[in-house]
Amino acid sequence: MDPRLSKVLELQRVLSVQRDTQLEYEKIPKRRDQILSYIQNLKEEANAAEERFIKHEIEQKNFELELQQGQETRVKKEAQLLSIKNNKEYQATLSEIEALDRKNSRAEEKLIELMDLVEKERKILAEKKQELKDKESGFQQELDELDKQEKASTAQLNEAKVKADEVGELVPPDLYQRFVRVFESKGGIAIATANGGHCGVCNIRLTPRLIQLTKRGQDIVFCEGCARFLYWDASLEEDRLDTL
Repeated sequence: MDPRLSKVLELQRVLSVQRDTQLEYEKIPKRRDQILSYIQNLKEEANAAEERFIKHEIEQKNFELELQQGQETRVKKEAQLLSIKNNKEYQATLSEIEALDRKNSRAEEKLIELMDLVEKERKILAEKKQELKDKESGFQQELDELDKQEKASTAQLNEAKVKADEVGELVPPDLYQRFVRVFESKGGIAIATANGGHCGVCNIRLTPRLIQLTKRGQDIVFCEGCARFLYWDASLEEDRLDTL
């Protein structure tokens, strides 16, 4: 086999390791971002629930104060009736009391609605806070594990890059550049077998000349369909013979 082809095969192997390691490494920050984004959404939901609770709690207290003032005013108006001598003034005060009763009644109804609403929102807020606490606690272990994985993956990635650089230096520059272009454009697979008379990746039928050149293994041969490097895998022939 052409020594260049041997190096190309080794380059495929080490670059595949580097690529797989890189892909695994990239999953770590993505997963971390997913967790942090989820936690942030829970925090925002809890904050929104707290804001609604505080808003309606303040509104409830305002209505309680308004109702208290209305009831106190009614008591004062009712006490005034005892000292009024003029019938017209007496009737006017009675009308004011009736108006206060209607206003106080509406305030009582609204207050009851607000009390129910505040109680519901108190429960929702408690549930949101508990959910946030539980999720933060549950995800913290995974976040810690991701930190460990990131450190280990960084070391593995650096090691894979060093190995790929070492092998790359053994391949002629023009051949190396072409290999890398094919590797990057073909999903990390820049080399394919020619066994069976067709490209092992794109499955195009190879010409007899290409098949012969590939079998000889003394030249660098490229697939006319996908531009991948072609080689003849003798072990596949051996496996086929063993099954006969």
